[in-house]
Amino acid sequence: MKRRNWKSRELYSRLLVPDIFLVRLDGRNFSRVLEGFEKPYDSKFAKAMVDCCREIMREFNACFAFTFSDEVTFLMRGIFGNRLEKIDSIIASEFSSRLSLRIGVPVGFDCRVIFARLDEISDYLAWRQDEAWRNHLNSYAFYTLLKEIGDRRKVQKFLEGKKSPELHEILHSRGINPAKTPTWQRRGILVYWKELEFEKEFGGKIVRFKRRKIVEDWNPPLFDSEEGKKFLKEIIEKWIT
Repeated sequence: MKRRNWKSRELYSRLLVPDIFLVRLDGRNFSRVLEGFEKPYDSKFAKAMVDCCREIMREFNACFAFTFSDEVTFLMRGIFGNRLEKIDSIIASEFSSRLSLRIGVPVGFDCRVIFARLDEISDYLAWRQDEAWRNHLNSYAFYTLLKEIGDRRKVQKFLEGKKSPELHEILHSRGINPAKTPTWQRRGILVYWKELEFEKEFGGKIVRFKRRKIVEDWNPPLFDSEEGKKFLKEIIEKWIT
C-alpha cells in the first residue's frame, strides 16, 4: 500500500531563523519543583542554573547566558541549519535534562526564539532585567507574608494586582529593603565568554598567549545604562570576530 507523504505534513520544519538570534527558556511549574529549596531565593539552585548555562554555552558556542529565577536567555548563531523547530526542541530538552540531573528533580522548560539586531540586545536584556526586578519584589513579598499568614491562597489574593510601590511598602514596613538584597537576586546573573591573557616560561623566555574562558558575573551592571551597553557590546564584538 502506498504511504501518504507524511513528510509534507511537517508544516513548520522548514521555518528558519536569522544567523544570530536569542533563545529564551522558561521553567514549567517551578513553584512545585522548588518546594524543597530555600525561599525566596536559593543560591544552590541559582548555581545549578549557571552551571547548566555553562554547559549549553560550550556545547553550542553561545555568546552569553542571562539567567534569573527559572529563566535563561542565550545569544546564539548558526546551529541546526537555523531550523526553528530543532533549536526550540533541542535547547529546551538539553537544558531540562541537565538541570534535572543537577537538582535531582524532573524539570521542563519551554523555549522560544527572539529576533533582535545586535544593537538591540542591550534593550532586550534590560527588559528581562526589569522582569527580574519585578520577580524579586513579588517573591520577597509573597514569602514574607506567607511566614505571617501561613496560607498561600490568602497571600496570593492579597498580593493580586499590587504594583511595585505597594510591594516596596509591604517590605519596608517589615524591615526589608529590597535594594539591599544580593545583586544577583535583583539583576540576574550574566555568564559569558571572556578572553584572558596568560604568561608562561618556555626555555627561559616569557611567552604571552590568550585563551577564552567562561566567566560568571553575579553582580552585572544595569543593561539600560551606558556602562551596561558598553559591557555587552564588547562581549558581543569579541564573540562575532
